[in-house]
Amino acid sequence: MFAAVAAERPGAVAVRSGAVEVSYGELEARANRYAHHLRATGVGPESPVGVLVSRGPETLAVLLGVWKAGGCYLPLDADLPPERLGYMLAAAGARVVVTESTHAGLLADVYGGEYVWADTVADGPTTAPPPTVDQGALAYTLFTSGSTGRPKGVQVTHRSLLNLLFSMRVRFRATPEHAWLAATSLSFDISLAELCLPLVSGGRVVLAGDGEAGDGAAMLDLIDRHGVTHVQATPAGWKLLVEAGFDHRPVVAVTTGEACPPGLARDLRRRVSTLVDLYGPTETTIWSTGWDVAGDLTTVPIGRPIHNTRVYVLDGNFQPVAVGVVGELFIGGDGVARGYVGRPELTAERFLPEPYGPHPGARMYRTGDLVRFRPDGELEYLGRADHQVKIRGYRIELGEIEERLLRQPEVRDAVVVAREDGAGDKWLAAYVVGHEGKQVEHARLREFLAESLPPYMVPAAFVVLDALPLNAAGKVDRRALPAPDRAALVADREYVAPRTPTERSMVDICVRVLGVAQVGVRDRLVDLGADSMRIVHVLAAARQAGLPLTLRMLLDNETIEELAVACGDGVTTEPVPAPRPRRTAFDAGRAISVAMELHAVPGATVAHIEDGEITSVQTYGVRSAAEPRPVTMRTPFQAGSISKHVTAFLVLRLVDDGVLALDRDVNHYLARPLAAPPGSGWSASLRHCLANLSGIAETPATWYAPPDPVPPLSDVLDGIGLAHQPGAEFRKSGGQWAVLQQLLTDVTGEPFADLASRLVFSPLGMRDSGFAPPLGHAVGHEGGRPLDGGYRSRPAVAGSGLWSTAGDLAQLAVEVRRAQHGESALLSAVSARVMLTEAHPGSFYGLGTVVDYTRPDPEIGHNGQTPGYRAMSAIRLGSGAGCVVLTNADSGKEIHKVVVNAVT
Repeated sequence: MFAAVAAERPGAVAVRSGAVEVSYGELEARANRYAHHLRATGVGPESPVGVLVSRGPETLAVLLGVWKAGGCYLPLDADLPPERLGYMLAAAGARVVVTESTHAGLLADVYGGEYVWADTVADGPTTAPPPTVDQGALAYTLFTSGSTGRPKGVQVTHRSLLNLLFSMRVRFRATPEHAWLAATSLSFDISLAELCLPLVSGGRVVLAGDGEAGDGAAMLDLIDRHGVTHVQATPAGWKLLVEAGFDHRPVVAVTTGEACPPGLARDLRRRVSTLVDLYGPTETTIWSTGWDVAGDLTTVPIGRPIHNTRVYVLDGNFQPVAVGVVGELFIGGDGVARGYVGRPELTAERFLPEPYGPHPGARMYRTGDLVRFRPDGELEYLGRADHQVKIRGYRIELGEIEERLLRQPEVRDAVVVAREDGAGDKWLAAYVVGHEGKQVEHARLREFLAESLPPYMVPAAFVVLDALPLNAAGKVDRRALPAPDRAALVADREYVAPRTPTERSMVDICVRVLGVAQVGVRDRLVDLGADSMRIVHVLAAARQAGLPLTLRMLLDNETIEELAVACGDGVTTEPVPAPRPRRTAFDAGRAISVAMELHAVPGATVAHIEDGEITSVQTYGVRSAAEPRPVTMRTPFQAGSISKHVTAFLVLRLVDDGVLALDRDVNHYLARPLAAPPGSGWSASLRHCLANLSGIAETPATWYAPPDPVPPLSDVLDGIGLAHQPGAEFRKSGGQWAVLQQLLTDVTGEPFADLASRLVFSPLGMRDSGFAPPLGHAVGHEGGRPLDGGYRSRPAVAGSGLWSTAGDLAQLAVEVRRAQHGESALLSAVSARVMLTEAHPGSFYGLGTVVDYTRPDPEIGHNGQTPGYRAMSAIRLGSGAGCVVLTNADSGKEIHKVVVNAVT
């Protein structure tokens, strides 16, 4: 179907993504390239192919390429835990994954098959390979929540998908003039309607990028700028758009995914030209019934069947019930899926023979939804017959969460329910009983579930009970479960009352919008239930109250206290001095932007420090020149040698605690001692290693690109020893930092990254720092082009492997200065002054830091350089003025110069 439209309209725009327009002819050629690459890996009829790609111009080409190769695609979401991704790939039998180098780390430990790299497929035949499948072949496998603790993969054929598309083409009178906004995750089946319906009708897909999907203001901008004619969303998604300002637009609106409240339906109906409500489980291919919503209504039915679809309302004996009588909905027809992959017993339980249909041997799907026929022939949805719920359109089996909770060693019994807040939005609450009446820590439960469940399935509240309430039949009485209070949401935080006008206003808003009886200013909003959807309701209420909040401020600040500071109304313990006129990093904004364009630096972030405090964090540009997602205050960059700050701070904390001694031979601590030349009597100390005076032999400066395997640290240290006399010569050798990393693990028994998190990152609130490539990081660039793979890694990370943000690194710089003045609770003044004393004449190096005492106001800091990244951190010990600059380009030093000039 798509190829026929492409042949007829090769020059017409098929997809608009960001600033890129892709014509039908170009999309056909790109899809064919992917098909040939996939065929070369062995993809053939019904071969499952995992798809883990960012939303962009290549998204549709990848999906079409999988189909052209004969395969069926398995959508993978980067927000899912690796364990769940691995289960899905194994259950579906996928041996090939199409992905990008930036996502490679997600699958490294859970998948061992082949990859097709979407960011490197630039050549290959552009003609279509010979077709190998018919309409009965599988088009996709999509996993939904399962009541037994395992997600289940629904297998849908091309015939079922075509039936849905043809039916919707008739319902919407689709023409080439139509443009659909595509903002739904690929792991949600309704995404196929907005992606594929335009392509079989000659219309346009306006594809929201990863940074735009879910952002109401950004989606409104796409609708208005690109002439979008059709918009679909769940009720929660429509609330987000309305609160962002959606009003009176000439679009066809589709509400789907879950029951639409009558009030919202009435409100939407007056804002759009046409409102259509569509219903359907994944097992019957996206939508099975629908109706055009009238203006005046008290209930929202789910309508009548679409083409080639049959519906039955049956009782417990599978007999039809009369009009007006409640029964369970069964669906038959061309939309019924093949079944669940690898789950024949579950397939037999849910896909039953269709006794009333016209075709012998046909099957119908048992939905579990309670419905009734109205006298006018419309179906009315009344709820579930089991414990399945829908939240923001996602179908959730509460039993899957309960089963996972029962695997937690401290939990003896558990039940999960969906509750509603004042706005009618559902959220999850878990009730647990510990073994022998023991209290269970909420944080451990949340972390345990997050390891295997997607974010939308992790309960917002955890209520610990002595026992679950039971009814007369001995079953859990869900109606008797107590409403969660603040302790169920934020048990790990002491309550702190609001102190400023902004804090008081925000607390009132959170109590009203989130339905929490008591809110403290240091409670995390996400713990209070403010997920990515409900946070928008908080934003709308804050704007109505006159607070100068933005969505970015809400996403970048965890607590009300932090938000108040961002609004300029934070609590201070001392009188605020009159501002001194001086240039700041804010003043350099224009110069930074010009320099970035001139020197091909895609992204940068700058933290400004004044009087020993962080006064601002500014962001510029995008994370990657190939994918224009904006840099935010929480976008991690590779920090290079600023890593040594962290390692030195870590070592000196252990020195303060008496665990380590600076001048003791490192062989006293290493499980595998360093060798020295026979008869030399040489020994290297911790002080030598931190000051680049150890004499340890150099190690190869090899960088590895994902997905290439990185050798273990033991390989780097194999045979390494002392090559020069310690203390005699200043040498910046990577070997000494590898030795330090191993030494810290040998002494403490903790992995280096975990130790750094416990002793440095967590105490300093450096929430976005770590020693592994995080999701959403800035991509490195060399010569203005993205690095193949996005970044480079080394086996030893103590000297150059840190990923961090400007705000986090500024916090570290501020703490080191405080320690030098005797004002730190983490590091003694003695250790700080040792760290900041030049260890070798003329070297300008202390322990893990660069020091410059030639200035009237001494300055400390470090530069960082790794392939594709340049970083800088500096602070003056007297005035406390300083800055941190992170860039994702080898030419980033030019940005450093601009910032330094602005704050000098």
